[in-house]
Amino acid sequence: MKLIMRRARPTPLMPRANWPQAWRRWKRPLVRWSLAALTLLLIFAAWPYATLWQLDRTLIDGDRRAFSELVDLEAVREQIGHRLNRDRESDIGPLSDSFIAWLESGLRQSGPDLFLDERVTLDWMRNQINARSPANHDILSALSYAFFRGPRDFEVHIGAKDADPVIIRMHLQGLGWRVVMLYY
Repeated sequence: MKLIMRRARPTPLMPRANWPQAWRRWKRPLVRWSLAALTLLLIFAAWPYATLWQLDRTLIDGDRRAFSELVDLEAVREQIGHRLNRDRESDIGPLSDSFIAWLESGLRQSGPDLFLDERVTLDWMRNQINARSPANHDILSALSYAFFRGPRDFEVHIGAKDADPVIIRMHLQGLGWRVVMLYY
């Protein structure tokens, strides 16, 4: 008995040319596009770490203007305000006892209306970050965690995990990463 093999009809996914010839034709462009995509992905993954290094340099140099460009102070105040309001949802995680004590003392002294504007400042943020890093060292040496929480959110823990680290959240805003949340 003779088996007759019929040629399958060509479809958009299966060209008329046989597969080895099609693969040779598409292999080089496919490899190039794959390498380009992988390179872009690696650059994107390294970008917040570069911003973290830039933040570290501005803290060491004491450059107030550069620090203010890396921090969205209004977003930090807004996140702490959301945490204080029980009716609103907040992205801030569990708070340490020292942060709660700082909130309570600030609310008693300033009142709820002026608290965020008076207490949550660039100097306060700089002091909180520097307090968790070893003396005369950069914050990078005190990192206990730094990774993405989402495609546009990056979380950083500065200080020992068992000693209430400062938690910073950076968000991709426009053409750069900025600090939008700080708590401990």
